[in-house]
Amino acid sequence: MTAEVRIVDTRGDSLKGAMMVVGFPTHGLVGSVAASYLVHTLDMASVAYMTSEAFPPTVIMEEGVVSAPVRFYASKVVCGVDRSCEQLVVAISDIQPPPETLSHLGREILDWAEAKGVQLVVAVEGQPLDEEVLGDARVVAMANRAAAPLLGKYRFEPANGVVTGFAGGLLLSAIGRSLPVLCLVAQAHKDYPDARAAAKVIETVNPLVPMLVLDTKPLREKAREIEAEVRRNLTKQQQSMTAMREAEPVGPGEMYR
Repeated sequence: MTAEVRIVDTRGDSLKGAMMVVGFPTHGLVGSVAASYLVHTLDMASVAYMTSEAFPPTVIMEEGVVSAPVRFYASKVVCGVDRSCEQLVVAISDIQPPPETLSHLGREILDWAEAKGVQLVVAVEGQPLDEEVLGDARVVAMANRAAAPLLGKYRFEPANGVVTGFAGGLLLSAIGRSLPVLCLVAQAHKDYPDARAAAKVIETVNPLVPMLVLDTKPLREKAREIEAEVRRNLTKQQQSMTAMREAEPVGPGEMYR
């Protein structure tokens, strides 16, 4: 039986009409790096967190204060389709949820988003490549039927094929919903964090946030520093879990084959 996954609100702010960006650590940690960039650049405030008995016993510390590893932030900014929303919400994870929780996790995120009145969900993913991408990463998009019109409207390159892992669970949960759910996938190296791919995805998202200039130059310049920090957090998590289970560690790409 899969452990319960639930979202706990920490603030009562209305999120009606908001656009939500979701970034979880998959290939190249593209989602994590992109989400972290948005949270820190926009000085976003925490509004909720996710908890589950299936998650590894991990907390995130900032200046001695602990936070849950899966968190939700919000900031006032004009965004979304036709500039119709005034808030941006970001869901970020500093852990790799167990594979068996991914479908339940995706469903819980979308249920929460619908209950809060979010008008658009944009997930950020990485497509694994065996070698480093020279130049900008290719970004493709996939969507449920409610978000399909956005592919042409914003000239996103449509994807073909099969998607699994976190994005697969989220999009599977999006089938049949009236809530538009879009997933942007960037080519990224499968074995190390790829901040450059994250920068390209943020630039692709930019048309959906028309009143905000998302300058990715600092992200590109500090790519190695950001990649190293995200990688250290995941390594510490894996080492802790290995010590507890006395088993071999699982690398970032292994869980999303």
